[in-house]
Amino acid sequence: MNPVIRQDLFALTAIPFLKNPPEPFLDESRRLGLQQLTKFLQFRGFAAVAGNPGTGKTALIRYFTQSLHQPSHKIIYLPFTNLNESDVLKAICQRFDTQPPFGKNAIINAIQKRIREIQPINPVIVLDEMQNASNNVMEHIRLLANDHFDNESKISWILVGANEFFTKLRLAINLSLAQRISLFSQVRELSKADTTRYIQHCLEQAGAKHHIFEPPAVNLIADASKGIIRIINQLAGSAMAIASESQSSNVTLKYVHQAADLCILPQPLLSR
Repeated sequence: MNPVIRQDLFALTAIPFLKNPPEPFLDESRRLGLQQLTKFLQFRGFAAVAGNPGTGKTALIRYFTQSLHQPSHKIIYLPFTNLNESDVLKAICQRFDTQPPFGKNAIINAIQKRIREIQPINPVIVLDEMQNASNNVMEHIRLLANDHFDNESKISWILVGANEFFTKLRLAINLSLAQRISLFSQVRELSKADTTRYIQHCLEQAGAKHHIFEPPAVNLIADASKGIIRIINQLAGSAMAIASESQSSNVTLKYVHQAADLCILPQPLLSR
C-alpha cells in the first residue's frame, strides 16, 4: 500500500518520492555519465551501464533516451529477465515493425536489413536487466551487431544491468562482446551530501516552498539508505506518511526511525 502523504499538510502540489520527479536529480557522476552517453551515440556501437539495485540506472537511461531528438533516433527498450535468445531476437524484430521470420539466422538478417533501410535514423536499443541474460543471449546480441556491410556501425546498443553484468562480461565466453563495448559506465550510490540534495530536489519538484525534513532526519535517511535512491524514496515517503498521521508538517528524526522499522530489512537474529 502506498503511504498516504497529505499534500495540504505539507503545502505540496504533488506527492514526492512515489515516482521519479519530473526533472531528474543529477549528481556529478550522473551528469558525466549522460555526457559520455551523448558522445557515444556519435560513434554508435555498444555501451554498458551497471550499478547496484536501486541506484536509478533505468530511470537515468529513460531520461537520456527521452531527451534524444526522436526523428533522428528510434528508441527500442526491452526489459527482460529470463528470455532466451530467440525471444530476444523476435522482440527486437517486432519493435522494428517487422514480422519475425522462422529461424534465428533469418531473424538476425531481417533486423539487419531493417536497420539499413531506416538509415540515417539511429536505432538505439536498450536492453535492461542484462545481469540475467544468458551467455547465448549475449552471443546473439553480438551476432546481430556483426553486420559488416561497411566499416560504420549503424546501431547503438545500451546494455544495462546490475554490477554482476560486468562480472559476466569478464568470462571468456563473453569476451568477444566485451571487446566491442566502447563505453563502460557505472551508476553509483549517492553521497551523503547528494542524498540531502536529492531529498530537497524531490520536495521542490512536488511544490515544497520550505524545508520539510529536519537535518537529523535527513542524516538518518542517508545513513540507513547508504545512498540507494530506491531506499531513500521508501524511507522519505514513509516518514512523511507517518508525520501526516500525526498531523505534523515537519518530518523529525522520530518519524524516520519509525519508517526505518517498516522499510529496512531487519538484521538476522543471532542464535543463542
